[in-house]
Formats: sequence, structure tokens, C-alpha cells
Amino acid sequence: MPEAVAHEVAEVARETMEKLAFVFVLDEAAAVEPAAEPEHRVRVAFQGPRDGALEVALSDATLPELAANMLGVEDPAELSAGERTDALRELANVICGNLLPRLFGEEAEFALATPVAVPDAAKQALESPAADCRLALENGACRVRLFLKDPGSRPRDDRAGKGEAS
Repeated sequence: MPEAVAHEVAEVARETMEKLAFVFVLDEAAAVEPAAEPEHRVRVAFQGPRDGALEVALSDATLPELAANMLGVEDPAELSAGERTDALRELANVICGNLLPRLFGEEAEFALATPVAVPDAAKQALESPAADCRLALENGACRVRLFLKDPGSRPRDDRAGKGEAS
């Protein structure tokens, strides 16, 4: 996977979590244990110049805080499992919406499907990711994976052409 793509995915996820949910990513030196697979996962499929999906997964320890922050609730225990999942779905939607223009250019138009929770049986259903980022959080971990249907074509790695007319 191109390192620049993985860096963009991680950066967009970090920015979005911090701005939208006030959940902060620890510095890059804080490694996330590969065995620590986040329990809650959602997927946003997209179609456009490139088709694919973005998966966002959060650990059980992080999801209540994230949902409470996003929904303006002081006590995370007040939220139902459905409300927590809805917050994660919205987070994934915003990350995907912010990521695609950075990878494929502002002029590219994409249609995003409604984010869906990924059942345990389907967690490994897609091919190898184009990017797989693990982020250490104060109370857990986040994993963001970008899947692209056509592995022959990659997101652009340069930013020189951004804003130029075709």
C-alpha cells in the first residue's frame, strides 16, 4: 500500500475524530497492538471515479465517549447501543466524505451509501485494503481501512495537480 495513502487516511481520521467527537489520537509513537482489534465496525461503500468502501472500527472502551461527545450527552451510560452505533456510522460517513476529495481531487464526485454496521461474519469479506491504519486513542483504539475495487488504479500520491483544470 502506498505510504502516502495510508498517511492521508490516518490524518483525515485523526482530524475528523478530534473535530467532530473530541476524541484525541495519541502521537504516532504510541503503537496499537495488532491483536487489539476494535469490536465495533461500520462500513461506508462509495461509487464514483473509484468504487470501494471505508471501514471504521472503534474499541468498546472508546465508543460510548465518542457517541456522548457527538450527541452532546454528559453521561455515556444514557445512550442505547443503537445510538452509539449511529454515532459511529456518522463518524465513518464524515471521514469518508473528507477523505475521498483528498485522495482523488476536489473535482471528483462520489455517491456514498448509508453506513452500515458490519456483522462479525462479514468483517473479512472484502479484499486486501489499499490502506489499513491503526490509531491509538486515550481509551482504546481505532482502525480505519480503505478498500478499492480496482487494485490496478491507485489514488494519486501527488498533490501537484490539485486544482488544475483538465
